[in-house]
Amino acid sequence: MRKTTSAISMRLESDSPSLADVIARAVAESPSSHLSALVRKLREQTGGDGRDESFQSWIAAGTFEGALTPLLSAWRNHPDIDASALALAVEAASRARDTAACAVELVWTGPATDAATTLNTTAVLFRIVRRSQTRLLLMSFSAFPIPGLLDELQAACERGVSVRLVLESAVESGGRLTVDAAAPFERLRGQAHFYVWPHTLRTAGATMHAKVAVADGCAALVTSANLTERGVDSNLELGAYFEDARIPSQVERQVDMLIARGVFVAAP
Repeated sequence: MRKTTSAISMRLESDSPSLADVIARAVAESPSSHLSALVRKLREQTGGDGRDESFQSWIAAGTFEGALTPLLSAWRNHPDIDASALALAVEAASRARDTAACAVELVWTGPATDAATTLNTTAVLFRIVRRSQTRLLLMSFSAFPIPGLLDELQAACERGVSVRLVLESAVESGGRLTVDAAAPFERLRGQAHFYVWPHTLRTAGATMHAKVAVADGCAALVTSANLTERGVDSNLELGAYFEDARIPSQVERQVDMLIARGVFVAAP
């Protein structure tokens, strides 16, 4: 068995570098639940090569998105790699990803304490906006002017960053919000992309309550603070800052899928 495993590993590394790259990308961009399901199904293949009818039917009926579909397509071009070999490669890469170090720091607004070292919400928000090079995502339930933020967002647009604002609106919230969260950012119309969650697509009473900032799928702030001066400077608010970890890209992909499915729609 050890010889077989060694041979499999050598084939994956030396004979199929392109497949190895596709596996790495699939593992980096796919939810753990999808990866686990794929590994289980691959190991169920009686023929060993994953080309039997039950496997193909399962793939056709699946809801896989992102990089798993390209992975399965690339695998079909490598008949020398059987289902058990692919399962082993995906499982190993997935475990390595899940055990990798993840930079997470506590973000706090409110009274200072000596209990722990924390980051300031305002500082983290501006850090994320300033570091963005290609993509920037902001989400909030409510928003009021924060000194300097609009200028930073304008600068991001001018350096070519695709800025997306997913914000609650008075109409779509059913009156729970009296002022559109997009109001402080009107100057960005035509430069940034504004999205709302239509009330017709919500369950009764649901609100767009997420507060998130993500830059380039690499850095993210997930917080209880709205995009208001009080929220980032005065209220007692708690959040977490994720850098070069899985969480930022997962948040970004979640929003990408909701936009693609028409759950979040372009604001008028």
